[in-house]
Amino acid sequence: MLEMKFCTNCGAQLEAEDKFCTSCGTAVAVNTASATTENPENKINVDKEAVNERVQQTKQYAQNYWNWVKTSIQKPFETQNDAHPFYGMTTFILFSIIGALFVVIPGGQIFGKFSETTSHYGVDTESIMDNPFTIGIFFKLLVVIAIIYALYIVIGYLVEKLLSTEDSETSIIEYTNKFAHFINYTLIFSVVALVITIFSTQTIINNLSEGRTDLGSLNLVVGLFALASLGFSTGFLATFFDKNVKYKIDRIYVVVIAQLVVSLVIYILVRYMIVSNAESYATGLFGSVFSTFDNLF
Repeated sequence: MLEMKFCTNCGAQLEAEDKFCTSCGTAVAVNTASATTENPENKINVDKEAVNERVQQTKQYAQNYWNWVKTSIQKPFETQNDAHPFYGMTTFILFSIIGALFVVIPGGQIFGKFSETTSHYGVDTESIMDNPFTIGIFFKLLVVIAIIYALYIVIGYLVEKLLSTEDSETSIIEYTNKFAHFINYTLIFSVVALVITIFSTQTIINNLSEGRTDLGSLNLVVGLFALASLGFSTGFLATFFDKNVKYKIDRIYVVVIAQLVVSLVIYILVRYMIVSNAESYATGLFGSVFSTFDNLF
């Protein structure tokens, strides 16, 4: 059965093969509904192109970020005003990841050695207690460390904004980039310390279990961690030295004020939030450990 067509302008009936209305001359619209079915292969190709584009953008961002880090290591105090707004944030995320790994990786190795030792005495530690150093703990530590860094950034920015003579045209993103630019070189100390920790923890555990106290690599890790901490504190304080204060106080006191405020806020956070949760967690953990020893003896 032939489909009847009508002119969209005057409503006159048309023949199936008509391309123009015989009454008013209006061009007949071609029904392309059947031709609009999307080709699945085309959709797949489009998706692949989108993924490839995102991959290339990520690679480009990583390369540009690395170039920015290298420049900041060579000349930390010469900040770049045209840096990508997420470079500073990326640095602090990396620091947070490294900090969380510092706890989870050696902690997992210690638990593994503890479980192995108790198994020699016929005790299945993992049936009594779960490994506390899991991916869940990693993410919790990651969040806690990131919050501490965020406190430094927010408080530093607010102190700079309140006390500087400028109208605070510097945004918090720009402050974050400047702060990160001053401390990027400490990433070297942190990464080296983490690598040493990963490869030396098992050796240290074995030495201690055999009654030896050779902790040379641990001392090196502590030294690197101390250098990284010193560099971080110096970088935080340095963010205030390129500003003129609008009150009759020296810039050194601005630094002291900022450090005091940060210390107070972090103390409150650690004392009343982190420590209380850690105590309850540690109580359960040590309870499981003591249960293991009860089974041993």
